[in-house]
Amino acid sequence: MTPTNIKQRKKSHELLACEALFRRVLKEYRQKESIVSAYKREKAGYDGEKNVDYKLSTYPHKDLFVFQGIRLPNFPFYFQIDTLILTRRFIGILEVKNKKGTFNYDSKQQQLTQEVNGEVKSFKDPILQAKAQKTHLRGWLEKHGIFNVPIETLVVIAYPTTTIVNIREDPEVYNTIIHNESLHEHLNRLNRKYTKNILTNNSLKKLCRSLLDEDAPLRTDILTQLGINKQHLIAGIPCERCYAYPMNRLYKKWQCPSCLATDLKAHERIILDYFLLHQTSITNKECREVLQIDSPRTAHSILKSMHLQHDRENRARKYLAPSINDFPQRSTFPYINSSKQIEQFY
Repeated sequence: MTPTNIKQRKKSHELLACEALFRRVLKEYRQKESIVSAYKREKAGYDGEKNVDYKLSTYPHKDLFVFQGIRLPNFPFYFQIDTLILTRRFIGILEVKNKKGTFNYDSKQQQLTQEVNGEVKSFKDPILQAKAQKTHLRGWLEKHGIFNVPIETLVVIAYPTTTIVNIREDPEVYNTIIHNESLHEHLNRLNRKYTKNILTNNSLKKLCRSLLDEDAPLRTDILTQLGINKQHLIAGIPCERCYAYPMNRLYKKWQCPSCLATDLKAHERIILDYFLLHQTSITNKECREVLQIDSPRTAHSILKSMHLQHDRENRARKYLAPSINDFPQRSTFPYINSSKQIEQFY
C-alpha cells in the first residue's frame, strides 16, 4: 500500500503565467532574459517537487495522507508548505530544495551557501524556513481546535547529484537536511519515534476537509513583475502552425490568414491565458478585444461554450476564471520548433 494523495501537485500560478506569456508575447521579446529566467526558476522548483512527490508515492505505508503543495491563511499572513503529510500520530512538513551543485550549511551562522562551477550564492536558512512553516501550521491547527499533535520538519534536497556539507557536523542537521533518496528511511525513523495515535479517524477526515477548503493558491502579477506591456503582446489568436496572426473567425471555426489552417477551439487557450496574465474575469467587450473580433453575439457564444461561471445575467456580465488548480497542466509552446530552442526553456 502507498500513501493516500489528498491534494495532487498542480503548477503554481506563476509557472502557468510564464507558460502563457511565452504563448502571448511577441516573437522578438520571447528570449528576454527576465522572462526566460522567471520560467526556468519556476519550472526547476516544480520539477524538484515532482521528484519528491514520486519518491513519497512509493513509500510502502497506507496511513499517510499527503497534500502536495498547499497555501493556508494564518491571518494576517499566508504560509505555503511544499508537501504536508498527515498521520494519526504526527504531522510532517517537507521543504523541498531543487538547487544543484554543493550545499554548505552552517548551523551556527544559520546560513546556506550553494556552489556551482566555482560560483557561490547565499540563501535563507531552509531549517528556519521549515520551522516558520511549523509555527504557522501550529497556529492554524489551534484555530481549528487541534492541539498537541507533534509536527516534524524535513528539508528535502530533490536531486541526488547535490552534495550536502554539514559544516559543523551538527547531528540534528543530519536528520533535518536530507536527500530525496533517503526520504523513506527518515519517514521510518519518525514512524518509530511516534507510536501513539493522537488524531481519530473522524478528526483526521475533518482536518483534511478544512485543509482543502482553506487552500488559497498565490496569484502573481507577472506582467508588472517582468515589465511587460500591451505592446509586447500578440493581438488576437496566432496560428499554431505558422505563427501568423490574428486568425480570422469563420462559421464556428478559426482560420489562419497565411497557411489557411483551421482550428475549432483556438479561442479557449487564449481566454485562459488572459485569465492567467491579466485578471480573473472577462466581459464580452474584453473578449472581443482579446480575440480581435467585432460581433458581441459571437463573443457571447464563445464564452458560453467554455462553461465559465458568471456573476450576473445582464449585459454587464463578467465571466469568471477557473480556480488555479483547475487550469490545464500540459505545457504547450506551439511556436518553438527546434530542439535547440526547447533546450533553452528546459
